[in-house]
Amino acid sequence: MAGDRALRLAFEAALSGDPEAARRYLPLAAHRPWFEEMNFRDSCTLARALDQEVDPGPPNQTSAALAERLVLAGGLRNPALALRESGQYLPLAGGRRLFERFVLSAPDEAMALASGTTRTASSFRDLLSSVGSPEFLLLARLAADSSIDLPRRARMAILARPIARGELSFERALRIAQDTHEFFATVLDMRLTADPADLPSLDRALENESLVLCRAAQEGLQRIVATDLSRFRARDLYAMLALGRAEAPPAVFAAIFDRLLLPKWKAETPRGASLIAFLDGTDNWELRDFSSAALAAHRFDGLLAVAGREVVDRLARGLDRSRDPLREAIRLAEFVDAAAGTVFLRQMADVVSREFLRCRTASDPRGTTLYGLLAARLSVDSIAAPYLPFFQSSETLDTAALFGSANLCIQRHFFYDDDDGVRSFESFRKTYQRDPAWEIEDRGAYVRLTGRGADGRRIEIFANVPIDCHLPENRAREGEAQRRQQAIAAALDARGLVPAVIVHRGHSFWVRKTLSYLANTARLVILGSCGGTTEVHAVIEASHDAQVIATRGTGETEINDWLLKAMNDRILNGERIIYWNTFWQELRTRQGRSALFADYIAPNQDPGTVFLCAYYRCLDAMN
Repeated sequence: MAGDRALRLAFEAALSGDPEAARRYLPLAAHRPWFEEMNFRDSCTLARALDQEVDPGPPNQTSAALAERLVLAGGLRNPALALRESGQYLPLAGGRRLFERFVLSAPDEAMALASGTTRTASSFRDLLSSVGSPEFLLLARLAADSSIDLPRRARMAILARPIARGELSFERALRIAQDTHEFFATVLDMRLTADPADLPSLDRALENESLVLCRAAQEGLQRIVATDLSRFRARDLYAMLALGRAEAPPAVFAAIFDRLLLPKWKAETPRGASLIAFLDGTDNWELRDFSSAALAAHRFDGLLAVAGREVVDRLARGLDRSRDPLREAIRLAEFVDAAAGTVFLRQMADVVSREFLRCRTASDPRGTTLYGLLAARLSVDSIAAPYLPFFQSSETLDTAALFGSANLCIQRHFFYDDDDGVRSFESFRKTYQRDPAWEIEDRGAYVRLTGRGADGRRIEIFANVPIDCHLPENRAREGEAQRRQQAIAAALDARGLVPAVIVHRGHSFWVRKTLSYLANTARLVILGSCGGTTEVHAVIEASHDAQVIATRGTGETEINDWLLKAMNDRILNGERIIYWNTFWQELRTRQGRSALFADYIAPNQDPGTVFLCAYYRCLDAMN
């Protein structure tokens, strides 16, 4: 794991400025799961540099061929970006071939770029026409037809292949594109019989529609349940909730599940028959994502009540064959915890035992380790013994681990430049202003808070001062948060200080920026964003010994401030060991009326965190 992470960092750095080093790393990086996540422009620059060189190697293994694969992988991951940046790769020998792949992966995005009267749009239509296939000619003709509004043309683009093949008339496709329910159902049905090469464009279209619908549900839940979603089939609702989960907070998921989806499944004979048939036809498509969303919305038991035996079997099988086995194992550990006390736990133990034996027989060390650790969580006596020691107790926090040799605990808080960041920062500062044990020093770009407590203990908190970049007067100051964090980094480096506590304050889409500052010295990480538990994997990967506090649901400013202040008071006043269960019970007593606090997870309460720590301890022992 450490070697893989080091290779990724080295390859990323080389791509951005050292083509010779990038060429050397390229064969090693080509088969890594993160290959597609490289910067697209940098990938194209490398490909152009290598495209002109003579390489005597096998055709598919030359540096130029590998670089073209790098461009293809990145472009298929983000085809909208690849289509906008077509000038970066069209000069390549295989540039036209890449362009065709990206259009087919996102025909709706191609439609948006080819529509209109600008010179850029006209050039894009010419490119589409030059391919010459019936499907591309249809896309070019549609893009030029201003009598059809752009949203319908984008939907028509998704239907271009069956139209070009004569399987769907133009007039019928136009009627389908006008109706959200009919379009969603049509694309989902197309997916059931599509060639594997066609799946990405269909999945993207379904995801985009799902996100829009779930976002609309946030804004008007009663209306959308009664109108837009009322005609959706059970399989449509399942797909929408799975694919739209980024815009479907627990309240939205629960309402749609309870009012629309669950009644449909219960009315079937046998219960959930359409779900099982759909999973059979799609190789359990999106089942783990749907189940994770159900778990966050406290509806996993409802899913088990409808099709528990089938669901459990499908969730537990084939983790080693998934795109990200570790991520799926973490989610299964969460399902194990949710199924505790049910009749399905024994079934899950049986499936995990069989999968463990299969992986061990196949000499698959990663699969064997993952299933062995899961077997330990499930108390499978015949397997568990070698894996149990890796589940070291996360029940406590030894606060001495947070302090350096000078009895000083360094904490670093990250705020971001939007209205939420400004509000959160003001609430954070007010929380400490009222306490005489704390001093606040304003250094312009950031503040430093110093607290002094028992036995000479000191805490220093460094926090950047955010601005709202959405305000007209601040729009020219984009990136200010990063510049102010760099000022903090310089101040810490000048004193030789390393943060032991990292706190993220802001929306979930900022979390990755915060985690880029995370080092293996972090011992406590607090993710105050909504749905912060989804980022625990990245935290533990960066620091195997970190304990993480996060939320499965909505992060709330007041609760974040109150929780952090309560913890710092204990640390500052000399409490040597924090017992998480006791601490959390005290917090729950004080915040018992807050439904939001119920979604905050202590380090020992998140089964995914506990599992992930055990996994890395096991790897460390093996190495």
